[in-house]
Amino acid sequence: MKGSLVAVLCVLLLGLTGCVPEKYTFDSELGKSGSGPGELRSPSDMALNPDGDLVICDSGNHRIQILSATDGSPKLQAGEYGTTHYKVQGLSGLGVNPSNGDIWVCDLRGNKLVKFDKRGTPLLKIVDKDRMKYPIDVAVDRRGDIYVLMSKQPQIYKFDGISGTFLETIGGTGKAALVFGTSILVHDDHLFVTDYGGRRVLKLTLKGEFVADYDKKGDYEEIRGPSGLFIDRQGNFLLLDLGEVPVVMLDSQGKLLSKIGNFGSDKGQFLYPRGIVAKPSGEILVLDNSRNVILTFKKIAQ
Repeated sequence: MKGSLVAVLCVLLLGLTGCVPEKYTFDSELGKSGSGPGELRSPSDMALNPDGDLVICDSGNHRIQILSATDGSPKLQAGEYGTTHYKVQGLSGLGVNPSNGDIWVCDLRGNKLVKFDKRGTPLLKIVDKDRMKYPIDVAVDRRGDIYVLMSKQPQIYKFDGISGTFLETIGGTGKAALVFGTSILVHDDHLFVTDYGGRRVLKLTLKGEFVADYDKKGDYEEIRGPSGLFIDRQGNFLLLDLGEVPVVMLDSQGKLLSKIGNFGSDKGQFLYPRGIVAKPSGEILVLDNSRNVILTFKKIAQ
């Protein structure tokens, strides 16, 4: 009877007292601050490659890294600072080809995209002076074509992933217009974009047609400034956002399933989450730009 009363009170007070479901607990940290292999400096994005390893946009070190998702051990480092050839000046986001593991990175300050193969060899760069202006993030579809967010642009730019040729702009009008897109991914042949300026997550077809948007974290609070998103095998959203609950799991309809972790500077806490993924086993990993670590969370046994 007592447990039922507590449950009822949580439902009634949701959004007023912080009574939010918490189904995950901190497990361990991977990585640390530094410039050596496996060390991070102001990392800005994270993805999984087809092998199940973590691909990190190690922005402060002007490189990408591949780390084991199990223990954080370094497997590869690629990239260097500069303005010529494949060198980069200021990395922002990255996207991984789900078929072959090729890695695309956005050089925000250099106004270009660079593609590396899974061994870290640079293959291609896209420098389009008419369109490539402050690229923030990139997503790759099953064909290998790429979808690029430019800073404060309402539309998405699509390029051929083999030649780098510009193909088309998509979205950008009506409900499909972005205010300030911050991250993009492809899932089940749809595009999902976190629109920081529009305070929502936007779902589009691969042609840029509006499908749906999400502007709330369940009944708890509105989405205030989304910056990152991952969709797990069950179709749940793992969202990075501003507000009282900055890292959450939502179901495909936007229902709040669980919060993930807490703000703070101690071990097991994050100050500035910039990337999130879920392993096939269900573990959730959060990349912290400020503490230069990757936090892992496991589901609490019921």
